[in-house]
Parts: sequence; C-alpha cells; structure tokens
Amino acid sequence: MKLREISEIIGGTVFGNGEVDIEGVSSIKDAKEGDITFCFRKAYLDAAKQSKATALVIGKDIPIDQLDVENLIVVDDPYEAYLKTINLFVKEEKEEPFISPLAYISEGVTLGENVRIYPFVYIGKGSKIYNGVTLYPFVYIGRNVTIGEESKIYPNVTLYDGVRLGKRVVIHAGSVIGSDGFGYTWDGKRHIKIPQLGSVEIEDDVEIGANVTIDRATLGKTVIGRGTKIDNLVQIGHNVVIGEDCIIVAQVGIGGSAQIGKRVIIAGQVGIRDHVRIEDDVKIGGQSGIVKDIEKGSEVIGTPHMDRREWARLQVYLKQLPNLFSTVKEIKEKIKAGEHK
Repeated sequence: MKLREISEIIGGTVFGNGEVDIEGVSSIKDAKEGDITFCFRKAYLDAAKQSKATALVIGKDIPIDQLDVENLIVVDDPYEAYLKTINLFVKEEKEEPFISPLAYISEGVTLGENVRIYPFVYIGKGSKIYNGVTLYPFVYIGRNVTIGEESKIYPNVTLYDGVRLGKRVVIHAGSVIGSDGFGYTWDGKRHIKIPQLGSVEIEDDVEIGANVTIDRATLGKTVIGRGTKIDNLVQIGHNVVIGEDCIIVAQVGIGGSAQIGKRVIIAGQVGIRDHVRIEDDVKIGGQSGIVKDIEKGSEVIGTPHMDRREWARLQVYLKQLPNLFSTVKEIKEKIKAGEHK
C-alpha cells in the first residue's frame, strides 16, 4: 500500500513522501526497508532514530524536529493507528470447509454449514456445531455441547458435557472448559465430593487463552460474559459469573461463586477469594489478594487489597523502615545510657 493510503485510513497527516510503498508492519528494532513502524511514546525516540523502517507513525506529543526520519505519519492515538494498520496487512488463509474422515462424530450430532473438522476430533452425542466452526486436531467435545457460529477451537481443548459457547468464541490450545468444580464436604473422617451438576456458558466474542481451566457450576451456570478476554493459565472456579468486556491477565485464580462486573481489569497473578463481589469498571493491580467486595470504579492493589493511592503511600513508608529502625535503635541506646548515669 502507499503511505498516503495508510494515512487516510488511520486518520493521520503525512510528512514526507506519501507515494512510497509499504509492504508490512514491524517493530522499531526489527523493521527493514518497506516496513512501517510505530513510536508509541517518547521513551522510544532513540530507537526510532536508529530504525531502518521506511515510515514511522508517531503521536502529536512527539515533536517532529526531534526525529531525523524521512517519512512520518502523525496521529492522535498511535495505539489505535497501530491496530488499524496491522489489520491492513493480516493475511488469514481460511481453508475450505471439510470434515476429516479421521474425526469421530457420534450419533445425534448436528453439524452446520461450512464447518472445518480436523483429524482426531471427538464429538459426543447430542452436540450442536453451528455454521463456520473450526475444530482443530485432538479437540474433545462431550455430550450435548453447543458451539456457536464462527467459533474456533484450537488443538487439545476439552469441552465437557453440556458446555455452551456463543458465536465467534476462540479457545486456545490445552484449555479445559466444564471440569468439575472443587467442591467437598468433611464428614468428620474424610472429604466427600459434592456432585457438580451445573454447566458453563461462554457468551459471544469471548477469547480464552492457552491452558485455561473453567469449572462447571455445582448447580446453575458458570458464566463468562460477552466480549471478555482471558489470558493463558487462568483458573476460574465453579459458579463464578464474569461480566461483559473484562480483561483477565495470566495466572489469575478466581474462587467459586465470585461475582465480577462489566469492564473489570484484573492484572496478572491476582487471587480472588470465593463469594467476593467485584462491581463494574474496577481495576486490580498485579499480585493482589482480593478478600472482600470492591465498589464500582475502584482501583485497588496489594494483599489484602487496598486503594491504589493508599498502597503507593505505604510503599514510600516501607522504604523508610530501615532508617526508622536505625533511628529507634539509637534513641533506645541513648535512653539506656541515660538510665545508668
């Protein structure tokens, strides 16, 4: 594409040669001639000056005179521009519909049109696979599972009996959806398993990373709301309800029956105890321990969690503890010396 054409699509202003050809998108460090790259913040200026890219996209906060670059596009939001640009160069090769003879499809399965079912897929009785679904090798689908239109299930994913997926759901390799919730009761001598009779429902446009586990409900449903994105290595317990458009980063663990609202952002390695309620638009910092309910719009971090600003103040105090300890020790020694006079 011409640089001018890209600029028109991303809503930018060209400085330099708008007729130069752009063949791809690359990072600042790895860019070569023919590539377009992005300088998202001033911290990347030195790297941008050394880049071999044919063109550079920057935000309005970066002065042009600080860059010795021949071809530039200046935009309001470099991140939004990056997303639009990279989609111009995505070349997704979509295979023609097929059903491998090496797949096992049980009796009573309903298959939609234009499905792609690879070798060694297993589909249990009564399951419904809607139009445009792709099932990669070694996917296991239990009985009475529903998979909505245009969903894509990568290799070695397991969907237990009764799991329901909406439209355009993506599940990456190795994830397990619908395994038993971790429910036991103590009878005085041993742990007795509580039957897990519920299901899992994943709504439209959800993407689930690799090696994620989502437990079925004891009764009722474990629910993942529309548009939510879940990173790799996340554990979601039984009867958890997660609202729409949430972001859950890697290594998060969510205890049973926790309720999470809409547009919640949960950073990496957060632990959330069972039965906690987190309201809409909450942001949770990495490695936090969530032990009680959180009000709408809060920003929290720490274990046990606290307001982000309070936590920041405590970090300042924490750094001062060694000096404080030394001061207290000196005072104690002076007091002790005074007592012996």
